[in-house]
Amino acid sequence: MVRSPALRAPSVIALLLIAAMLPAIGVAPPAVDAQETVEIFEPRASNSWGVAGLDPGSGNFRYYSPIFDIEQIGDTIYAGGKFLEVTNGATSVDQPYLASFRSTDGARRGAFAPELDWSVFALASHGGRLFVGGEFPTVDDDPSQAGFAALDPQTGRLDASFGVRIGTNNGAQPRVHALEVSDGHLYLAGSFSWIEGSDGQRVNAARLARVDAISGIVDASWRPIVQAGSVWSLAADPANDRVLVGGLFRVVNGESTAAFAIVDDETGALTDYDRTFGLTYFDQGGTNYDFASAIAVADDRVVVGGQVHRLVVADSDLNVFDVYLTNRFDAANGGRGGDIQAIEIHDGTAFVACHCWGQINHQTLDLQFTDDVTDVRSTYAVDLATGDLVESFQPDLSGSSGPWALHVDDRGCLWSGTDATQAGQRAAYGLVRSCPTTDVAAGASVSMRPAPESPDDAAMFAVDGDLRSNRVASSGFARSAEAATPSLDIDLGRLHDVDSVTVWMPTDRVDPGLLDLHVWTSAAPLPSHRWAELRADPAVTEAVRSGDHGGKRSITIDLDQPTRYLRVEADFRAVGTGRLVLTEVTVAGTPIDAPPAADLDLRSTLQTRERIVLRW
Repeated sequence: MVRSPALRAPSVIALLLIAAMLPAIGVAPPAVDAQETVEIFEPRASNSWGVAGLDPGSGNFRYYSPIFDIEQIGDTIYAGGKFLEVTNGATSVDQPYLASFRSTDGARRGAFAPELDWSVFALASHGGRLFVGGEFPTVDDDPSQAGFAALDPQTGRLDASFGVRIGTNNGAQPRVHALEVSDGHLYLAGSFSWIEGSDGQRVNAARLARVDAISGIVDASWRPIVQAGSVWSLAADPANDRVLVGGLFRVVNGESTAAFAIVDDETGALTDYDRTFGLTYFDQGGTNYDFASAIAVADDRVVVGGQVHRLVVADSDLNVFDVYLTNRFDAANGGRGGDIQAIEIHDGTAFVACHCWGQINHQTLDLQFTDDVTDVRSTYAVDLATGDLVESFQPDLSGSSGPWALHVDDRGCLWSGTDATQAGQRAAYGLVRSCPTTDVAAGASVSMRPAPESPDDAAMFAVDGDLRSNRVASSGFARSAEAATPSLDIDLGRLHDVDSVTVWMPTDRVDPGLLDLHVWTSAAPLPSHRWAELRADPAVTEAVRSGDHGGKRSITIDLDQPTRYLRVEADFRAVGTGRLVLTEVTVAGTPIDAPPAADLDLRSTLQTRERIVLRW
């Protein structure tokens, strides 16, 4: 499901300042409050449970993600998809297609045990019910609930009182790909021919329908007719009296409007919009396989993504002012991958999931490539106020297909339903939770040890808060003339329970960068720069992230140590260079002792969700 809460003002606890990217040439974004700061998300799996196994499904929906949608009710996260088990890596429990987890820590909720016999594609909730859509023939062995059901969110048992059913005229398996509750209506989208309400009234419905979200009575007056395909996504937009739909279809209400359409929310008639929008942005060319798989709306924003790897950001009148393209422009990957799969809007930021493990290009409005290219690993974020890529959001995920489900919970954590098996340095089981960290505004003592052979190289070591390029910090850093492996020393000013250190390298360089990275930690000042002496000191701990990190531009090193003093350095002896090239370092943890000394000038300490980040 694609959720679209209204754009809100930036959080009071704002995090890392980033450099603005050059906007695409074209229509200027509408006037909204710009966000000068963005949140950094911890790129690690912090939940203990996830999902495993994969049912390929019917073949009518060929994408093999373990999770296709995520919904929250209270402190419970629900995940539906094609998985067969829930697991924490050590223990696996049979619970196919739909499961629930505690939102605070991701622990499995065993009391929720629904019985569905095929894939789940869509989730929604309202009035104490969990609505489920998919391609399942039965629920609790009841064949009358094929493709759609209302469940008790505590037990997972069928709630027969809602009484809504769908079906097809030819007897084929009905499917629901998207559900959304808006303005008292429950919208259903997918592949079905009729819908029956709780009062027993059956209405012809060509792939789109809506019912009263409480009573289950069908709204027979709202009847858009979608032909030649199926609907995959929808976004109700009651502020503009309309509903936006996307998918693999060619005709709506008798008019050609491939992949994308906008209908009014009274009758389902087509509204006044550019009928060529879908083919302009999501046409693969000569295949009749054009689709818009994700749509989100918020205030004066429409965000649409789909085929040919493209994300489009427009205003409410569909005037496009930003276009992003993933992977296909890169000749090295032969044009493979990159299609947009899910969009979640939260606090003025659009989080975007894609089948993309390469680079992203900020295109001009005539769809020409620009020089504005950066890395992407299956999920990225766009600031909707400026249209700029949020470059501090770079979750370190492995995988193949990428996420098909995104959800920001009531604690501000982003949940991803993905095929990722690793997030950061931790194992992931299809469900990854990334929580925002909090910035302590400046104050830690930082010094660099540059390579001595060239004083001019000192500028290369500046850690300046700019995650994209390696600009020189205005304040500069202390420098040593000793011949030593370049390193960054950090004094946090007080003892912290440090969870992790994340280092960022510039996207505009080809240096070996973050190969064989070492982090030394201690509660007391580090006694030496000699590795043998550090390793012999029982008060010093070494953490190593070794190996070739490929195209990754951020590396997170797990620590879980009581620490005040840290040193970040790399063993460059094997690659023949003495440069430690970083653009930013963050340290995540919580303070565990007395307040810092006044002479360290820690100007503020902001703490939320039991996590902090120190930045300098």
